[in-house]
Amino acid sequence: MSADPDNEYFSDGITEEIINALTRIPRLKVIARTSSFAFKNQNIDIRTIGRKLGVSTILEGSVRRAKNRVRITAQLINAGDGTHFWSKNYNRELEDIFHLQDEISELIADQIRENFGHLELPLFPHAIPTSSIEAYELLMKGNYFLKRKDFDDIRRALELFKQSIQLDPQYSEAYSALGEAYIHAAGFGMLTTREAHELARQAAEKAVALKEQNAQGHKVLAFIRLFYDWDWEQALAEYEKAVANGLPDQNEFITYYYIFIEKDYDRAIRVAQKAVETDPLHVITHWQLGLACYFARRFEQAADAFSVALDIDPGFGEALRFRGLVRGYLGRFEEALKDINQALELSGGQGLANLDLLVVKLLMGQKEEVLAAVNQTAFVDSSDPAFLYALMNRPDEAIFWLEKAYEERSVMLVSLKNYWIWDNIRQAPRFQEICARMNFPATGNSPVAAAPGVNPDQPALLTGKETAYYLGELDRWVRTEELFADPALSLRSLAEKMALHPNKLSWLLNEQIGKNFNEYINGFRLEAFKVKALDPANSHLTLLGLAYDSGFNSKTVFNASFKKMEGMTPRAWVKMKKF
Repeated sequence: MSADPDNEYFSDGITEEIINALTRIPRLKVIARTSSFAFKNQNIDIRTIGRKLGVSTILEGSVRRAKNRVRITAQLINAGDGTHFWSKNYNRELEDIFHLQDEISELIADQIRENFGHLELPLFPHAIPTSSIEAYELLMKGNYFLKRKDFDDIRRALELFKQSIQLDPQYSEAYSALGEAYIHAAGFGMLTTREAHELARQAAEKAVALKEQNAQGHKVLAFIRLFYDWDWEQALAEYEKAVANGLPDQNEFITYYYIFIEKDYDRAIRVAQKAVETDPLHVITHWQLGLACYFARRFEQAADAFSVALDIDPGFGEALRFRGLVRGYLGRFEEALKDINQALELSGGQGLANLDLLVVKLLMGQKEEVLAAVNQTAFVDSSDPAFLYALMNRPDEAIFWLEKAYEERSVMLVSLKNYWIWDNIRQAPRFQEICARMNFPATGNSPVAAAPGVNPDQPALLTGKETAYYLGELDRWVRTEELFADPALSLRSLAEKMALHPNKLSWLLNEQIGKNFNEYINGFRLEAFKVKALDPANSHLTLLGLAYDSGFNSKTVFNASFKKMEGMTPRAWVKMKKF
């Protein structure tokens, strides 16, 4: 959705809430935030967008805000030919924004189901997360900066989330966002690992105490349990709660779990590939796919994934340094050094690209130079020199630094169990002793959360007797009572007439009759139109007028439906029948 420049964070926040709501619908592929936003404010043909994203339907719209009023337009468009399925305008007071987001999400989901087939729609929350619109705006503004993920933006996000909490100390979503920001703060070295994770824990625990269904809060706790507490069972338990409450199952947590704890590289790669499918234009999803391939030692695949990430964002230093690293393992040293040096230029000579440069030099046989550099470097994370000493097969020095890393609770200690970089020192008794203290679970024995969704072998939603009864009711209401002639008829309103849950009516239409709602209803409308069009008493009326009398409310839908059924235009059909 497009927006006024001064209110971009507001538009982005509303759009993301709608995306998140639609993502919770089982079997519905929804493109994630970053790839969707890649086309914001761009004049690109809908069919081109559909091809790039791999989708058949596009939701397009705009958000406009004037003081305490908000105007939202939304339209659902066929990505194949650009025709509109549905459109609607909303003008509301800002205080109604939470109900409006749910209303829009529900209407969009209904339209998708009516046009494309059976979906079991969840209940949309209709809950008001905060009584303070100002706190809500601060949260959205903070999320806007958090998504950008650079040093200054994380710092600004932290301040905005704290301000939001000051205005509403009971705002669960503000606490969970603050917790996630603290996790990123540790990654940028803004805080020590210990300080950042303890602050993140406080915020996330407060978030889920206020609202147990807060998926983001459980996700933050899952990361803390995995990378800081080293509590493998609780990490999975928190992750399962996050997924149960709407967190997409193809997220980075479970990829890391498969890599570091389960050593299930194939599964990690499949999860990362699924993330690419739902967010194909996001640099991070391709980067994470590259990471999964790197840890699986599939260096060619990793290099390809990092290259795609760099096609999207040539200045993404993490993809540059990792591509340099895997090119080093492939023996392509000139390319490797070029990538890593470019990453160092982007970071001002700071960060982990320095470590990667030393690894590539080791692979080039420059062991003495690397050893001298290690002895002269002040490392932020003690696992970094341990990593290099392990590569040089110097177990005593490596384990000395690993002991320090253990005391610091370095997040990289989760890699000790399965990361091949430690293989040179794996059999050393002191290395084994550190691993024993980590209390890793046995590989392959941990239960892993499954994505929520619809089982393809799902049992029927109605018994045989109920199916027969409701098929009769459906025919009575639509054919006999001629409900098809009502242009405002929807699946929900028809279900209400039949005293049947909309999910069950959707199942009845798609699984028993073999048609989606619009195909079924428009079939009756077309038959009514044909009768009217051939009646001499209607010769003074236009064909479009007769279509509207038959229940259609769109010229485009009428013409498309008629041509699909008869293989010709309505005018050609009438001419053929009359002459």
